[in-house]
Amino acid sequence: MIIDTDVTLDGSLLCLIPFDMKEKYLLIDAIKSLEVWKYTWREVKTIDDIEEIMEIAAKNKKERSQIPFMIKEKLNGQIIGTTRIGEIDAQNRNVEIGWTWLSPAYWRTGVNTECKYLLLQYCFEVLKLIRVQFSVSGHNVRSQKAVERIGAIKEGTFRKHRIKSDGTVHDNVFYGILDSEWKEVKENLLHLMGKEY
Repeated sequence: MIIDTDVTLDGSLLCLIPFDMKEKYLLIDAIKSLEVWKYTWREVKTIDDIEEIMEIAAKNKKERSQIPFMIKEKLNGQIIGTTRIGEIDAQNRNVEIGWTWLSPAYWRTGVNTECKYLLLQYCFEVLKLIRVQFSVSGHNVRSQKAVERIGAIKEGTFRKHRIKSDGTVHDNVFYGILDSEWKEVKENLLHLMGKEY
């Protein structure tokens, strides 16, 4: 499996473009709302906290351990969020999709659905993976419902898996999609996006 950390994934509403620290202020502007970080186990209260997360993404991209993207809306060309492919296990052909933070202005607009479609299509049809996983904070019911809506199967919960600096303890809920399930998940995603299979 060849890891291309500069791949662009092109959709109808958006493009997933390679993460670039040169564009960090556009990304910060999109995801600076505390609402974005409310249910994550990450402690994000300041712009410096967001910059630290972006520096980790840049480091992981350089090391080829993750493929981070910026989410660019096609209609107006704005950067509206970020997402990643990570936990790359080339030998076992597994990855995790996540680290998705989107401007609240684009919640429930179809952007996240298309984002997941593009990532999953790339993972299963280009990288030829056999499993893609998601992990979601037990406090983040909205994200759990979103992952379930696209057709991921809940596989289990790591109880008391993350502790925030404020002492809040989070379960971590794991979901997965297998290559054998991709056809059905793809049909569902296309239906959700109002497209033909």
